[in-house]
Parts: sequence; structure tokens; C-alpha cells
Amino acid sequence: MDEKTAKQLREPFPADRIGKLPKLTCGACRSSKYKQCENHVKTRCNTCGNWISPAHTHLDYVGHADITDRFLEVDPEWDWEPVNRDVDQQILLAAIQTGNPDIVDKVINSAPPKLDSNGGMWIRVTIAGVTRLGYGDAGGKNGADAVKVAIGDGLRNAGMRFGAGLDMWRKDAEPGDVSPTSRPPQKQKTNPAWFDGMKRRIADADTEQELLTLANEIEAKVSGGFCEQSHYEELCALGNARIQEVRQAVAEQPSKSPAPPPQPPLDAPAEDASEPVEAFRSRLKSAVTFDALTELKAEVMAAFKEQKLNPTEGNALLRAIKIKQTEVGAS
Repeated sequence: MDEKTAKQLREPFPADRIGKLPKLTCGACRSSKYKQCENHVKTRCNTCGNWISPAHTHLDYVGHADITDRFLEVDPEWDWEPVNRDVDQQILLAAIQTGNPDIVDKVINSAPPKLDSNGGMWIRVTIAGVTRLGYGDAGGKNGADAVKVAIGDGLRNAGMRFGAGLDMWRKDAEPGDVSPTSRPPQKQKTNPAWFDGMKRRIADADTEQELLTLANEIEAKVSGGFCEQSHYEELCALGNARIQEVRQAVAEQPSKSPAPPPQPPLDAPAEDASEPVEAFRSRLKSAVTFDALTELKAEVMAAFKEQKLNPTEGNALLRAIKIKQTEVGAS
């Protein structure tokens, strides 16, 4: 690598390419499932635009696209590869048995990247003939999202070893609480149909577990930038009131309730189970939005509770819905 290329890599990024990455400073918030504690309630941060506990600081960062653009500027033929690949052992054995090294290399080099036991990935980045290592953290994500996040983080990490964005890496803390591949969400805007539907679902919930599930769904909407703070606070108030009603109803139940009628074993197929299963599968195939998939998931869980689906059918449907939610969210 010549001096000109090295200097181009080390050029500071323009201010409009630098984002603000929030880093939680409160241990209780970091360890909480909802990333907030009793002393710090989430609000909209005017600096980074995230819905987050106020107990946080900001780190400068550049995104996946910006670091890639810098690499392309200095070397249009730059490249990267994973250090470890998830090679199918049976295919590899068949390739070895051919006795052709080119086929073996093709099988290995065409295998997808492999995450390590920490959920991260080592990569090699080659720019202008120089190869250096980088490590990408998946940020606690799973599936296809985990690989994409690890790649983006690995490119930034390797880029630092070439001097790209080195000034930002001099921060004392490492990024980690929010994926640096995502831009700050746009201004919150609530979908009226979703908001009205959520109020009805809260009113119809009969158990604390159902209300907890709805709370998780609301948090996901807020985190994605799809629920205004006033609406969030209204839903929280409705949810808290409904929880108190549910608890009061449980407390008022007689201490000795009549024995429930015998129920069939959970592992026994529900009577005429094929009909609802096929209906759910058809709806899953046609669902194209995250909201539609979330609604379908709630109905599948309700059908399972009513024993219209057996555990095998219910779990298979829920897994399929989760996979498609991941695909829809990543698109």
C-alpha cells in the first residue's frame, strides 16, 4: 500500500457521515429486559433520536455503507472474507473424495460465514494488496440479522486497523447497546389502526402473561419509531389499569374452585386440527407485514390455548412466523 492510499484511508469523515451511537451508563438499565430501570424511564433523545433511558452517553460512529464507500474510494477492488466458514461436512467429504483440490477449494470458499461461540465473526479485509483482520460483534442478534450486523461491525473494526475512522475509535468505551449499523429512527408516528387495535387487545386481555406479551409488542413499536410518546403513555396507563383489574379478579376467586373437566394430553392431536393448521399456513404465506405476522402469532397462541392446535403444530407455526418476521424486519 502506497502512502497516498494510506493517507486517503485516514482522512476524517465528513460531519454528515458521523452518527451518534448511544451507550447506556446505568448498570441497572443495561441489565434490565427493557433497558430501563425504576430511576430512568425511556424518553426520546434529542441528540441520537433513539427511544432510550436518559442514563446514556454518545459515541461517534460511521455506518456500514460509509466505511464501505471509503474502501471503494481508495481501492475499487477491495475485498473481505470470513476467517471461518460453515462448511457442510458431507459435501466437503464428497469433494475430498473426488481427489480434485479445485473442487475442495470451491466448496470451502462458497460456504457461508460462521459465527463463533460469542456470536461474533473474524474477517480478513484486503485493501490495495494489504490484508488485515477485523472482528465483528453481532450485538446479541440471531439468524440472518446476526451475520449482517457482524459483517458491518467487522468491516469497521478492520477499517480502524487501516486507519479509517481511527479518531472515533479512541473513545474509552466500545459500542454495544445499540446496533451501529442502524440509523437513528425517524420521528415517531403512530399507526391509528394499530393503536386502536392495541387498546382493544389490552381491554380483552385476561391474564398478566397476555398483558406482558402486549407490552413487548408495544416496546418493539416504540423502538422502531412507530408509536408517539403520548400514545405510548396512554397504552402504558391502560395496561397498568388492566393488570390491576386482572389481579383483583384473581384475588376475588373462591379459594376452592371446582375441579376442571378432564383434558386430553397436550401431545394428543386436537380434533380436526388439520383445518386450522392449513388456514394458518395459508395466512402465513400471504402475510407481508410485521403487524400482520404479529396478529397471526397472537391468534396461533390463542388457538393453542384452546387446544385447537397440538404442541407440534403450534410450535411449528410459531417458528415459521418468527422466521418470516425476521425476514420482513430485515428487508
